[in-house]
Amino acid sequence: MSKTVRKLNDKLVGALKILNEFACEELVGFKKLEHTVAFDLFPGSLLVTCYFEDQAALDNSKKDKKIIQKKLVSLLLKQGIVLKDVKQNLAFAVSEL
Repeated sequence: MSKTVRKLNDKLVGALKILNEFACEELVGFKKLEHTVAFDLFPGSLLVTCYFEDQAALDNSKKDKKIIQKKLVSLLLKQGIVLKDVKQNLAFAVSEL
């Protein structure tokens, strides 16, 4: 990992830690947050997935997806990372055991 990619990764991980704490407080049934990224295609390749305990928690959280999208955009923008279409970068799913 190059020095530039490492710096970018550190900024990304820092923002996602804050988003994870925010989601734990705001979303009922939220379990964890994971991300995948290919830095050669960044930021379009970023996919942040919010996992929930069960389908009912996932269904109830659908109305809060816009709030999480805005928070993600805001946190990344503070780090100098601009997302073109946050709908492509954020997903909600049910956690598998």
